Amino acid sequence: MKKLGRLSETEVEVMEVIWEVAAPVTVAQLLDIFESKGWKTSTLSTILKRLIEKGYLTKSMIGKVNYYDPVLTLDEYKKHETQSFLSRLYNGKVKNFIAALVDDDELSRDDIAELKEWFARKEGKK
Repeated sequence: MKKLGRLSETEVEVMEVIWEVAAPVTVAQLLDIFESKGWKTSTLSTILKRLIEKGYLTKSMIGKVNYYDPVLTLDEYKKHETQSFLSRLYNGKVKNFIAALVDDDELSRDDIAELKEWFARKEGKK
């Protein structure tokens, strides 16, 4: 997968709608969906242009209408963001992240028990 740019909150919001629609979308469709935001066509077009530049969308033209299609699925995006987060803050190691949660008392005994059970299932022990 090519290197993806970091998304702003607004860009994530637009991508979530595009992923939910699960088909190429037009600016007109997105304007209808985001009607409550009062965005103009130019605002939405700028957001979509940035999403293309960052590697999240492709644009194709059918007739005189542009269609925007996601390059990756929501699950692929979540995986990418998780790996990026771990890389930036925890030297790419899940163990360092979990240790930080445990050390800061962010995980309850129930959480720890649930994780142990989950890891045991993943290892095929249960």
